[in-house]
Amino acid sequence: MNGPVVVWALQGEPPSDAGDVLLWLGYAEGSGVQSVPRYLEEHAKRLRSSYLEFIHDLGERKINGKSVVEHLDLGDGFSFWWMTRLAEKSPFKSPQLYDCLRLMALEEILVERRPSRLVLHGAARNLAEAIETLCRNLEIPFVWRSASPAKRQWSLRGIYLALPQAVQGLISLRHPVMNWPLRRLERPRWFAERKAIFLCSYFFNLDAASGSAGSFHSNQWGCMPAYLKQGGRHANWIHHFLRSPDDRDINARTQWLSSFNRDSLNQGCHSLLESYLSWAVVGRALWKWLRLNAIALRLRNARGMFNPGDSAASLWPLLRTDWWTSLCGPVALSNCLWVELFDAVLKDIPHQPTGLYLWENQGWECALLRAWRRHGHGRIIGVPHATVVFWHLNNFDDPRTLASVAGCAKPLPDQLAVNGPMALKAFGDAGSLLPGRFAEVEALRFQYLAEPGIGAPGAGSSSRHGHAFPGDGKRRKVLILGDFTEKQTLKMLSCMDEALRLSRADVSLVFKPHPVSRIRQQDYPSLPFEVTSSALFEILPICDLVFSSNTTSAGLEALLAGLPVLVFLDDEDFNHSPLRGVEGVRFVGTARDLAAALKSVQRPVAAPAPDEFFWLNKEMPRWGKLLAPECGG
Repeated sequence: MNGPVVVWALQGEPPSDAGDVLLWLGYAEGSGVQSVPRYLEEHAKRLRSSYLEFIHDLGERKINGKSVVEHLDLGDGFSFWWMTRLAEKSPFKSPQLYDCLRLMALEEILVERRPSRLVLHGAARNLAEAIETLCRNLEIPFVWRSASPAKRQWSLRGIYLALPQAVQGLISLRHPVMNWPLRRLERPRWFAERKAIFLCSYFFNLDAASGSAGSFHSNQWGCMPAYLKQGGRHANWIHHFLRSPDDRDINARTQWLSSFNRDSLNQGCHSLLESYLSWAVVGRALWKWLRLNAIALRLRNARGMFNPGDSAASLWPLLRTDWWTSLCGPVALSNCLWVELFDAVLKDIPHQPTGLYLWENQGWECALLRAWRRHGHGRIIGVPHATVVFWHLNNFDDPRTLASVAGCAKPLPDQLAVNGPMALKAFGDAGSLLPGRFAEVEALRFQYLAEPGIGAPGAGSSSRHGHAFPGDGKRRKVLILGDFTEKQTLKMLSCMDEALRLSRADVSLVFKPHPVSRIRQQDYPSLPFEVTSSALFEILPICDLVFSSNTTSAGLEALLAGLPVLVFLDDEDFNHSPLRGVEGVRFVGTARDLAAALKSVQRPVAAPAPDEFFWLNKEMPRWGKLLAPECGG
């Protein structure tokens, strides 16, 4: 047995006399310091696979002779398990996933080192409980030295989170109440002929200028609407209504729907999922939710099921909130509403031979697939609209889940429309390449990369943009690509602010917020920047350098356009970047790193070839082949 170790879970560097340190935050290593996140990255494929296996096994665990999956079947062969936060595995909805994976990595380190004692500095109570349980099972003495408690500040949000999950669930009824006015929207006259095609998406990230002019253009679906129109195909669109941070209120945005529907032959038929709200829908959802609450009582002793395989770690302290909110809280009620809303939509709409939907492997998609098949529609295809990222665990399932044909098996689309070699490789590395599961198609939102002068293979960036770099004697324009979360975007802006003071770099800043971001320049007065909502392909040619959030595909688009890209690495989260592992991309996690990069970044010799990442062809022959059987293409 070796000496004691310190797990440092506080911001900043540990004291020089701390001894043998395991760093919980960040990737820095040195004498006597080992990074747990770095270990996780070095063993990422195996540990990710272990977590996917754990989730599959958790659903199959038996309680009173029935699996969890079977318990959550309300009688029609569909299990609400597939809509739980645990089965969904989204790191954005379940931020504790990063702690789960780091805990699994920590266990491997401790088993190898066999320390005489573990001293934890900092960490939230649930993480401390999880590490304490791990140490107890490994027979390692444990000491927790928590950070000084912050002064308790009461808030409505804090009071809400302290309530029982069932009470939180009832309060969450405010969401359908807020959307109740959408019931008054007139429903379109759906297309019902052989060439009709159903599409399910989100009513946000639409081009505002086009919408105001009565023309439908979705930045997520790119050229698909125009392609369908060109082929004489009529589109029936169902949209989730997501509230937008822009200055358009509900009435202004829903007026777009009316204008689209007045020109349905060209724009397609459009309706909002929330327009199908009714007292009957809410009543049936509440009844299902009450039944889930009764099931939750039968599953109340689930704590002992949360050990991955033969692991000494218990993930219960980290995942119990996801468990309870999914069985009897707000997530459970929301899932019941999804089921009833999609049932209402797909009962109302005429038979659809083909369906496409924006695939992110989220829980609501299972409700869509259940209703689609229940009402006898044709084949349905999931469409990943962006990149498939390694640490977006919601993109992946254990191969046994995908191959299952048992009762209550997970609802799956007939095929996934994969948009390039990068996505296909990502699924292959996760063991998801089942025969017939994938269709290779052109990337819808990235077709502009095939245009001359943008992402052209072998074309150096200087020939297209005239970029300014150290030594050019010109002021550089830096494009900041914000995150969809306010927290990480503010971290990025703070990092840039400090980096500019350290480096004294002469730059001008352009900030492109994520479509759901609410951050404006006046919210960060110490860092002057110009805010733009222009399309990326319009902005990139006038910029010299990109500082990107690690959750957006826009950084990849910048790289393919020949720009040097710096990706912000959040020390409290996974590396979500689609550029993870891509040669020539720099990841920066501190202001010091960013300052050094601003001084030393070099002009790329050439942009990578877009076809290394996406299939691009404006004629869309792959899509034509996929849609031909039902659409007469």
